[in-house]
Amino acid sequence: MASKCSPCCKMCHKKWEAIIHNSFAKLGAFISDYPVRIMVCCIVVNLLLTIGLIRIEVENDVETLYTPMDSQAIQDRSVLRNLYGDPTDNHFRSYQLTDFGLYGSVMILSKEKTDIRTQAFVDEINSIHNVINTSITVTDSFGTVFTFSDISAGSDPVDAISGSILLSQTFQNNFVMNNITYPFFGQNTLSPFLANAVSENGMLTSTIGVKLQYYLKHYNTSVQELSKSWEKAFASKLENIQTNLTDIAYAYSDSLETELTKNTNSDIQYFSITFALMMTYASIASLSINCNNVANRMNLGFAGILAPILGIASAFGFVSAIGVEFTNIVGVMPFLVVGIGIDDMFILMSGMADAPPLTKVTIKDRMVFMMKKSGVAITITSLTDLLAFVIGATSVFKSIRNFCIYTGVSVFFCYLNQLFFLSPAMRINEQRTKDKRHFCCSCRTVKRKEDYEGKSKCFRLCVPGSIPETRLDVESPMEKYPKKVILFVLNHTVGKILIIFAFIAYLGASVYGCINLQQGLQLFNLASTDSYFYKYSLLNEDYFTTEPMITLCLTKVQEYHRTETQNLLNSVLSQTKLDSHIDAQVEINWLENYKKSEVYNSSSETAFVSGLINFLGSQDGQSFTNDLVLDKSNLKILSSRFYLKSRNMKTSNEQGDFMKRMRKITDSTELPCILYTPAFVFFEQYVQILSSTFQTVGIAVAVMLVVTFIFMPDFRVVIIVCLTLISILAGIFGFMYYWDLTLSSITMIHLVMSVGFSVDFSVHICHAFISVDGENRKIILENALDRAGGPIVNAAISTLLGICMLGFARSYIFNSFGILMFLVIGFGLIHASFFLPLFLYAFIPWITKSGMTEEEGYSKDGHVPVIEPLPSLSGKVPSQQIFSTERINNYIQGNVNMNSKHRGKFTDIGDGYKMYQPYKT
Repeated sequence: MASKCSPCCKMCHKKWEAIIHNSFAKLGAFISDYPVRIMVCCIVVNLLLTIGLIRIEVENDVETLYTPMDSQAIQDRSVLRNLYGDPTDNHFRSYQLTDFGLYGSVMILSKEKTDIRTQAFVDEINSIHNVINTSITVTDSFGTVFTFSDISAGSDPVDAISGSILLSQTFQNNFVMNNITYPFFGQNTLSPFLANAVSENGMLTSTIGVKLQYYLKHYNTSVQELSKSWEKAFASKLENIQTNLTDIAYAYSDSLETELTKNTNSDIQYFSITFALMMTYASIASLSINCNNVANRMNLGFAGILAPILGIASAFGFVSAIGVEFTNIVGVMPFLVVGIGIDDMFILMSGMADAPPLTKVTIKDRMVFMMKKSGVAITITSLTDLLAFVIGATSVFKSIRNFCIYTGVSVFFCYLNQLFFLSPAMRINEQRTKDKRHFCCSCRTVKRKEDYEGKSKCFRLCVPGSIPETRLDVESPMEKYPKKVILFVLNHTVGKILIIFAFIAYLGASVYGCINLQQGLQLFNLASTDSYFYKYSLLNEDYFTTEPMITLCLTKVQEYHRTETQNLLNSVLSQTKLDSHIDAQVEINWLENYKKSEVYNSSSETAFVSGLINFLGSQDGQSFTNDLVLDKSNLKILSSRFYLKSRNMKTSNEQGDFMKRMRKITDSTELPCILYTPAFVFFEQYVQILSSTFQTVGIAVAVMLVVTFIFMPDFRVVIIVCLTLISILAGIFGFMYYWDLTLSSITMIHLVMSVGFSVDFSVHICHAFISVDGENRKIILENALDRAGGPIVNAAISTLLGICMLGFARSYIFNSFGILMFLVIGFGLIHASFFLPLFLYAFIPWITKSGMTEEEGYSKDGHVPVIEPLPSLSGKVPSQQIFSTERINNYIQGNVNMNSKHRGKFTDIGDGYKMYQPYKT
């Protein structure tokens, strides 16, 4: 059955391939007829699209960009905000905030990181506090001066300072006398405010510093503007403050966004350097050194860089015009798109170099040839890149979504510019070549070097030229020598063995790295390492605990006077306290405090609420005012809140798992409630990033393979591309571990991007292997690398040259992009240059178009050469076979007397192939 279906499948394959090739051949002919008009129209359209930049909007909010959109934590926060509003007006407590609020935070640490329990250190802490409390001022539009006390959250400035117990006289006296209980001092928890605290038998034995956080009002717009002004004044003041015994680290609520914008903007300088390097390399790689100034393609190198730059500018304008916000991480996109453009440029130039020379065919014929071969190749890679970003645009992370929209549109416009800007430029260059004009001074017609015998050496070096006859006449050293090195390694047994061992080692290292890869993004990494915020965050990570307060909120009306309701509530609290990361000793519970009061009444819900109102008005109950929502008639409790304290959690896995456990508790109870802390909004990425990455990358891989099959409908090729893609992705995931990168919303962007890039190089090599001709595996290997090896190597080198500048960047976004691009391009190049060719080399007998044996140079039945090897024919000629027209002609010329039993007719099926059908006998 297989033998009957195989020729038919091959015929369908060739017909489909012919349809695709003929479509691009028509495009090549059209471009050849109207090159100038097409190029001008392309430039005008690009420039018109850039006008959209006037509508560009910037989004820098860290939470919006780097946490999942509309996550459960965000929904829970919305519920709390709708129920409770802003707590910073009266009776403020920091744990009542539904977000991190507006604040200024300061760490005061011993310079030598020694114990600070002395009066001298206490005096310096008080001095710094006094500066913050009284010396930092802001002025409103009416000229009124405000200090911290005026705009501090709540009605009492002491309540607005997290860690205010450290400033009390009672605490400080006991602190100097080494008489502080730990972790609790009276009713106050000390662990979040003391650096590197050490205790013994419940007593504090040493600490190297303290942390104070000053919260500000933000209950309306005008107050919020004052508070934000105070924050900036706070940072400016502490930047210049002088201390004797301590080091200061500080931050405020918008520090990360400010630093992120500052660092990304400062790294923009590397764009010009990068573009200069890539343009220089592209020009040099296109420069012939055989003194043939007619064949020189240096100018095409400039055009090849200009095409993606125009595409980037027009894409920015178009995407801005439709209302997609620009984010800092989009700043890395030009490095990527220019690399894609250069790759396409080298592929197109390689296709043109393969075309029959101008001395034998017309320019139009060469354009048609180039588009049939290279046009298809760049279409496959551009389409795979584009689809990868289209899939990435569905991500739950806004940073990923916006990045993929900007980059996907840029890739699409870059591809169009390759067809309608670079290709017409190549057509014009071909006309210059045909007219024998100098590549630099195209107005001058030059002669061959032999015609200038009497001229100086310099003249003969810079002026002569002739129409190129072969590929070697136009190739630069950067196109010739890399593939020779690759062939040298692949053609020797020792080289093959080394490649096999290297691949095994690579896979082992990749698997180990994948197993140990961490998830989540440390947000302070987004700032540069020399910023004040990075210093603050690092000290916070090293010396202070992370113990967020957990809010248990009952979201619907309950009859709190009933024993059943109170028992159900206590059950949820007790179950939560059983968690290993909950400190069971700390509980803020208005109900328990109310029950201890004299006004407690549970005879009915009305009496319960009436007594509660009296309790909240008392000294003991004021702190709970913001934890209850009553209806307008003050007869029902619409919602209430309770608080528990978590234990120290540092790793992303601990934090993500803790959040999931809290949600399991609320899901399993009949009580309508949520467990929430503002940190959960950021913990969401630890829960969703892995599944989101696998889902996005998995879909992208599947789509890439479908596209590959559409353009190269051979399951064997698809399988090879799939295996190569999996291998490259495993390397990228694994080697992230060795570079100390985690799986986060930022690195996920690069992983989505890497899917397209990983396919690019593999597809170029596979497409070359199935499209070139050869009598044996060695010749096919050489021909395939001759066509695709040079462009791949040059595209990779030019991109690596560009991203090497990112090693000097200050921002984490640019650094991580540089590292992952290095891995993507590096592994893609190694696979395409060594691993994949060796694999294909081993299996050439079943993928080559030639059915000849290497020894005979003929088909396996000893007669007409076939395109692909067929099962044993047992001496019979199949009903249909497909042949290369060139091979048929060569065979007939050498074998005039065909055996009568093999006589038949040949039907042209296009693209240089014919189908053979034997005559019936």
